[in-house]
Amino acid sequence: MALPLRYSFAASSGWGRIVNIGSGGALFTVDQPVKSGEWVDLCIGWPVLLHGRVHLNLIAKGPILRVEGGCAAARIERFSFRTASSESRRPTLLPESASGAEPQV
Repeated sequence: MALPLRYSFAASSGWGRIVNIGSGGALFTVDQPVKSGEWVDLCIGWPVLLHGRVHLNLIAKGPILRVEGGCAAARIERFSFRTASSESRRPTLLPESASGAEPQV
């Protein structure tokens, strides 16, 4: 499942995709240098709609454990789900944009 995400560190942020995710951690693509040990906040566009119509984001936080080959692995220490506005979803990363349809909120 390649989910879109926005990641942020104390001094920078960027866009990527989930490569692998589980209850204890996430592997995701990065478009900038990242250091092991840095604390990261992940905002992941969730593929299931709340009540069949409301977009959700999974918000996860934790330290970067390793970085290799354009990907970073983070341990998930805290997480929550939040409703997502259309502005918080990057259309070029969403599966809906591949079919030409705009995301609906």
